Amino acid sequence: MGSVILKFLTGGIAGLFVWMVMEPSAPKDIASAGWGRWEGTFILLLGAVIGLAVGGLEGYTRGGKVHTVRGLVLGLVLGALGASIGSSLGSIFVNATFGGTVFYSKSIVERVPARIIAFVPIGMFLGAAIGASSLTVKRAVQGFIGGAIGAAIGGISFDIVSGLVGQAILRARGQEAGEIGTPARALTAILMGAMIALFIGLVERFSRSAWLRLSLGRNEGKEWSIDGPQTFIGRSESAQVPLFGDANVAPIHASIIRQGPNFVITDNGSPTGTFINGQRIGQAVLFNGAQIQIGGYVLQFLLKGHAAPQRAPEAYVGQAYPIGQVPYQTAYPHPQQQPQPMPQQAPYGQPTQMMPNQSMPFAQPGMPVGQPTQAFAPAPSTPTVAFQGQMSQPIGGFALVAMDGPLLGQRFAVSGAMDVGRECPGIPMSFDTGASRRHATLIPSFNGISVTDLGSTNGTFLNGKRVSQAAAAPGDLLKLGSTTFRVETA
Repeated sequence: MGSVILKFLTGGIAGLFVWMVMEPSAPKDIASAGWGRWEGTFILLLGAVIGLAVGGLEGYTRGGKVHTVRGLVLGLVLGALGASIGSSLGSIFVNATFGGTVFYSKSIVERVPARIIAFVPIGMFLGAAIGASSLTVKRAVQGFIGGAIGAAIGGISFDIVSGLVGQAILRARGQEAGEIGTPARALTAILMGAMIALFIGLVERFSRSAWLRLSLGRNEGKEWSIDGPQTFIGRSESAQVPLFGDANVAPIHASIIRQGPNFVITDNGSPTGTFINGQRIGQAVLFNGAQIQIGGYVLQFLLKGHAAPQRAPEAYVGQAYPIGQVPYQTAYPHPQQQPQPMPQQAPYGQPTQMMPNQSMPFAQPGMPVGQPTQAFAPAPSTPTVAFQGQMSQPIGGFALVAMDGPLLGQRFAVSGAMDVGRECPGIPMSFDTGASRRHATLIPSFNGISVTDLGSTNGTFLNGKRVSQAAAAPGDLLKLGSTTFRVETA
């Protein structure tokens, strides 16, 4: 709710600024010929500044200069236009319903509904203008509704609050009657700006159906609504979900496309890949709570009204994800149902046949989805060590679980001696510019994993301490390059 409160404050400050600029030039006699021109200029500037402030804030929260500048410019232009149109329509409606002298009436019962009718069109068109500054139809509709509600609240509050403030001013002056328009106009500007911005934010928040939340990376906790039919993720300034400061993130790294009730994420041929709960995918249907790893960033996909999966991200490793246009109800008929496991492996050395109706977790270019393919099952992990004069005895199994980066949640068994690094096949670390080509050697032992640094540039760290050779026990943290792993028993 922090962003909603920030919008409320921004709208109120924008309204106060307009009042401070315009009030010194206000005519002293509201019946004079110049009053109408001044009031029209006041409404025009109010819409422009509120649109500039709130539209620019919306662009800034999405991230990137392109979104910020677009929000500022379109908010300014469309806000001024929307407020002017709304003011004209409001005047027409008030004159047709109550007559032109209703605001001079002493009866608050007449003034309040007339004020609502006058304010609501301004709020509707100003809110729609702010929403349209994001170039999204859904945001424009949300702004239209939120602006109408905010303006109505402002209309209800205006005469009640200004009446109380005005009476207090007259008593302080020792007068029974007099001109008290200055505080009323200040209140108008502040209420219009604050309430319209507040309800634009509230309507947007409560009407969104899907959004992304940044759970790992710079600006953790930041959220992006999935509004349009296609949402691009990457380090490009024009991406709807911009992720800056990471060379492993491509300009347009991935995209989320809405297909009916489904949200399908597609990797756009990025060098380092896109991962869902630790598994690299080409295309997959997203489910509530899915962890999307892109470069060093982790985004959580959230759906309104769905319970998050109750399993940790690493529990999904090795499971299949639906590829292509798979109906969400078919893939996940219940919100808490998890993806189905991979086909049972055949004995070592025998090919495992993947049936045509089974999903392939790694879609390759040129490989038709649904065609049979073969995969060879890995050798069973039964390492042994020989002692002179004794029979061979099995060594306990250990594994490394990635704690950050693109490999987050993935589990790698250390069943025998293996080298790790950017050019080593044991753990896919080609993305990690902090790792050397051959970084370290890992050898399983009875009590853990023996780690030997191979003269790496950036070093190998065990529980935060740089080591050249050490024994890592279960629970220890091992950092290779810029990736941290936790040692666990297999």
